[in-house]
Amino acid sequence: MHLVADVRTPDDAFTTGVRSVSLSTWWNRVRYTAYAPAYDLAVAHLPLFQRGRRRSLTLADFRRGERVLMVAGGTGLDLAHLPDGIDVIATDVTPAMVTRMAMRAQALREAGRDLQVRTQVMDAARLTLPDESVDGVILHLALAVVPDPVAAIREAARVLRPGGRIAVFDKFLPDGERPSLRRRIAAVVMRLVATDLNRQLGPLLKAAGLRVVASEAIGLGGMFVVARVESRNR
Repeated sequence: MHLVADVRTPDDAFTTGVRSVSLSTWWNRVRYTAYAPAYDLAVAHLPLFQRGRRRSLTLADFRRGERVLMVAGGTGLDLAHLPDGIDVIATDVTPAMVTRMAMRAQALREAGRDLQVRTQVMDAARLTLPDESVDGVILHLALAVVPDPVAAIREAARVLRPGGRIAVFDKFLPDGERPSLRRRIAAVVMRLVATDLNRQLGPLLKAAGLRVVASEAIGLGGMFVVARVESRNR
């Protein structure tokens, strides 16, 4: 396994890997810097999240020799579920998360896993990668968290090669459904803490010229969904 860590300081990231960030992106960085030390304790062993990650990656069917981009990858919990022989670009907008991601990649290498992992601070809405440069993109617990999900999914579509696929695992409001009063109230609180409860997958994919090939409800009464997504032009 080859590991290259590109973990810039917050100030550097604002002028290099993550340029001209919005106030909402800055706030995401601040709160996830605070969450980073306890993030794995809070979410790593949640059965729903483990099941969602595994099922999403099974649907995506990434294979040896392919290059896969992890967007908003947090502490790198998806790495353990990827098959050997994958070339991974693992990114997050928060340097503290990327540091932990690199540590997880190193631990997997020491355990004998055959993964090439490069970690880098990167904004989901402004990926510093060429067009059509990856075979797959992982968007796990990302589209409900990033400040601009339309920009993030468009960027994922831009860097995806023809025939590539995107693995999605997240919470969504069903397409065409209006949120209940209780859900709207909960969303106000959850947006401050971490996530948006009322984003809809269909409109996001349509904005990026993408389509769902396969999807499954994975938990909490259908709130959490996994999907294999591809270009409409395939």
